[in-house]
Amino acid sequence: INAARAEINPADLRAEDLLDEIHHQRDLARKAREEADNARQNAESIRNELAARLDKIEDERFELMEKTRHEAEAELGGLREEMETLRRQLAKARQPLEVADEVEEVVEILEEKVSKPVLRREPKKSIRKPKGPLRLGEKVHLRSIDQDGVVTSIGEEEVEVQIGMLRIRARISDVMRKGEPEVSAEKESSKVKKGKITLPQAHESPGVELDIRGHRVDEGLDLLDRYLGKAYLAGLPYVRIIHGKGTGRLRESVREALGSNPHVARYESGSQAEGGDGVTIGHLKGN
Repeated sequence: INAARAEINPADLRAEDLLDEIHHQRDLARKAREEADNARQNAESIRNELAARLDKIEDERFELMEKTRHEAEAELGGLREEMETLRRQLAKARQPLEVADEVEEVVEILEEKVSKPVLRREPKKSIRKPKGPLRLGEKVHLRSIDQDGVVTSIGEEEVEVQIGMLRIRARISDVMRKGEPEVSAEKESSKVKKGKITLPQAHESPGVELDIRGHRVDEGLDLLDRYLGKAYLAGLPYVRIIHGKGTGRLRESVREALGSNPHVARYESGSQAEGGDGVTIGHLKGN
């Protein structure tokens, strides 16, 4: 064999080695291209999944606002009946109708507010973004719906704002900082006290995310228990608990606590985009 190789022209051997190297590099390029295609497909799948989830959340928010408006209309109908009964009773007793007129005025104000349709309005393009970065927990005003709320999540172009029992996603250009503290729900409800309509009290949102990485199990569970109570009172539909992967002990303890908590309907692992097994999503009851 050695004698045969010695008779082969060295140029032919170099050409053969060069062809082998070309085939090898071609195989490497093909594998790299396949890996890039797979990564691109995975990224597209994740993007589509997130877009579908955002659309679903927006639809649920719209349905909830419509349901709230219909309930308010029904309550106003009962209030109008009470008002008419009061007017008839006062008329029979030949007493002044000032009290009934006052009640009727309150009803008219509430009717005007409730009659406004729930619209998904976009902010005017001429409105500028707020100066400086927004912060979690900061009180803001949404121009498109003329409501005040608290920032619970911040993205590149959108923010998540908690308004009473509702959680709304809005463009940053629709957000305006508030220079004064929010008016409490108790003061607002006192304005219609004579109309016998009570509005739900808005509890301050603790945010949709709790990070307990680095805590001992007992410390993390204590933080989780207090956080879930605040999140439920604030009307959050779900929460994200970041516990990390590690040995899995903290994760299992968190999920056991979620499973036994009276405010939690169900829980699940986060998606790959959210952190996978290092995150647990808890869906709260009645929100």
